[in-house]
Amino acid sequence: MSTPKEANRDYWIKQSEMLQSTIARMANNSLEIKKVGLTVWAAIVGFGFTNRNTALFALAFVAFLLFGILDVYYLYLERKFRDNFNRLARILSGYVTAEDDEWIKKAKGNFLKPDGSTKFLEQIPNTLRSWSNLPYLITFSITILLLAMPLPASSSK
Repeated sequence: MSTPKEANRDYWIKQSEMLQSTIARMANNSLEIKKVGLTVWAAIVGFGFTNRNTALFALAFVAFLLFGILDVYYLYLERKFRDNFNRLARILSGYVTAEDDEWIKKAKGNFLKPDGSTKFLEQIPNTLRSWSNLPYLITFSITILLLAMPLPASSSK
């Protein structure tokens, strides 16, 4: 006689494949947000140099900050889905904990739903420590330097 876990093995394997796909999409979305954010930032900073307007540097900072918040959200979701994938891997390999059993009952076997036990804003400090956020730190530092330094005078002939 098979246990409920063995009877659901095919379902859970399919869930793991869907989780892998979802994790890959979250990682790709994060990369695309970085690319678009850096492009927008560079365009606004370039326009600021062309017009010799420091207010545009502040606008570039705010625009990139908004892209950064969206990226942090994608990183947060990716981590939550990875947690679900790790939980599912424990189940498939037979190393189920009492916490896993409790989560399965609560989620009704849907591993594609991220665990909502912690709030997104509470996870921001942990997410910001990721190496994937290095482009933001560098870009924010450059923008702050641009805001602090005076623009060179235009050369007229």
